[in-house]
Amino acid sequence: MCKPKHHSFIVQCIVFLLLLCGGHVHAQVLIDSVIAVVSGKAITQSELVDEFRIKTITDKLLSNEPNEEEKRESLERIINRKFVIQAAENIGITAVDHKKQVAERIAALGAKFPSDTAFRNILAKQDLEIDALKKWVYERLIYDEYYRRQFVNKVSSKEVDDFAPKYFEENKALFIAPATVIFKAMLITVKEDSSEKEKQAAKQLADQINLRLQQGETIEEVQQSLKNQDAIRFNSQTLAADTPLGANVAELKPTERKGPISVPEGFLIVELIKKTPQRQKQYSEVKSEIANMLRQNKAETAFKEWLYKKKSVELWYILDDALKRVSRIVIQPEK
Repeated sequence: MCKPKHHSFIVQCIVFLLLLCGGHVHAQVLIDSVIAVVSGKAITQSELVDEFRIKTITDKLLSNEPNEEEKRESLERIINRKFVIQAAENIGITAVDHKKQVAERIAALGAKFPSDTAFRNILAKQDLEIDALKKWVYERLIYDEYYRRQFVNKVSSKEVDDFAPKYFEENKALFIAPATVIFKAMLITVKEDSSEKEKQAAKQLADQINLRLQQGETIEEVQQSLKNQDAIRFNSQTLAADTPLGANVAELKPTERKGPISVPEGFLIVELIKKTPQRQKQYSEVKSEIANMLRQNKAETAFKEWLYKKKSVELWYILDDALKRVSRIVIQPEK
């Protein structure tokens, strides 16, 4: 049972006694830090703050300190995760040694950064301990495993397979292959930190190459003559015609060229090879996609029902006054 808005003195006493039983610590400091209790286990301010700081590494940077609604939403996600962790303990998932998997996920997060030093620096900049990140990764690992075992794996494959064709017929508009363009591309690259002089030099080179093409040289001939220049890249690309660059290329006729086009990476010269019109996908092409979507939808529905029942019978609290005091969630944006 949850009492998220109004808490009696008795509830606060329960929390106080709970924390006193936790060990030889300064009880008052812990009480000030507790913002929720789930089945007798406290959730602290630091856990909520770490949740936001971890988000800057796994997802995106926050431009401002989270508002009250965002804090509550994040806290409720932690609460839901705690219920799943507790349920996972009951079937032995948490008893398995997951050190290797935790290390792999931490390594995957670190791989997003230029180096291990850069990764450690961003942790320090966000005032985030590596142990806090490991704990979060471990809980996510347990959460995902429990969700997969108890909800995804229990969806009837026969039920999904039987319903998938009907879903396709009723939702064909969702399965349209967009028009595409296939084209040759020549990119004269410009580094992010290039000076204005270097950018101008790259633009002049692009103009010179474009002039050579207009005078009759092919892209392949230009490529051969410039093969030792690292700043120039040649490739063939396929893009949806509804993307900005794809729409630009779609205006051309086969073998027609356009450029130099200014793009974030530098200057691009393109030559259209082929246009493919929009088409309706066949069921055989999307069967697996539909089955996976239906399975995930059914699993999510079952999970929400399970969580609702769990939260209606278990004792849990959000300490609103304590939650309101959570402040100074300083997220350091990257420049």
